[in-house]
Amino acid sequence: MLAVFETTELQVLLRDFYELTGIRTVVFDAWGEDILSYPQERPEFCRLIRSTPAGSEACRSCDRNACRMACRQMEAIVYPCHAGLIEVIAPIRAGGATVGYLLLSHIVQGADEEAEWEQVKKCCAPYGIPETLLHSAYTGLTRTPYRILQSAADLLMLAANAMYQARLARLAPDSIQARLSRFLEQHLHEDLSGERICREFGISRTSLYHLSKEMFGCGISDYISRLRIQTAASLLTSGSLTNAEICRRVGIRDYNYFFRLFRRQMGMTPREYRRKYASDARSLPGASDDSTAVEEMKSSHAPV
Repeated sequence: MLAVFETTELQVLLRDFYELTGIRTVVFDAWGEDILSYPQERPEFCRLIRSTPAGSEACRSCDRNACRMACRQMEAIVYPCHAGLIEVIAPIRAGGATVGYLLLSHIVQGADEEAEWEQVKKCCAPYGIPETLLHSAYTGLTRTPYRILQSAADLLMLAANAMYQARLARLAPDSIQARLSRFLEQHLHEDLSGERICREFGISRTSLYHLSKEMFGCGISDYISRLRIQTAASLLTSGSLTNAEICRRVGIRDYNYFFRLFRRQMGMTPREYRRKYASDARSLPGASDDSTAVEEMKSSHAPV
């Protein structure tokens, strides 16, 4: 088991989300299997599609593909489902790993009823459902204007991000995913080569690669770089450490490399980030440290 979900509290969250948006919300586990939803019963349109073998398989495949896409991009994604409807999916992350997904399902905008129905009819043609039945079920779906859809997508991502902090979703403590996440956080200031991690967990490089892709949506080296820069960004705005000290704290020995990596990932230099996001940048020694400014001026001319 990869994650533990607090289903009672989650059911309340899903119900509240439905009351606000009128959109059915689903929780998937890390493998794309739905484990919770509100309302629990699927709409007639979905039941009709899933009543056919081809439609049922297409639904499962569509859900799995959406989960993979959300894991890879790590943000809320609006996409057309296989049946021509709109859906929104956001990854649920715990301890740096993607442990599940929140989905807004069966959305029809209703901006152009005729064009939208024609698209649904075309997408569902392979399932052999009588058009009168399909249209009746389609008509019964709630219409969600674009502005509400956008707001719902934003709320969905906020809810997904808050689930870990509220302990509604967490890594199972004895899972290899939880142990790997703890190991990386506790040893971030040290050498974290693939060889060392493989020795620590007694797994092959191929197994580590697949585990990292499953958890983080990328290779282990890319994730460690991302974790180091995210940690550095937090330190820049929450204390008085100099940029050089932060560089060492996150396990990067070469300041020029740290500078370039930070700018590539965050879109600004460490000094610019501190000034922009610190609660009171002027009170932080690093924000006006002339030596730091000189370092960054030199680094800004170094090849990336």
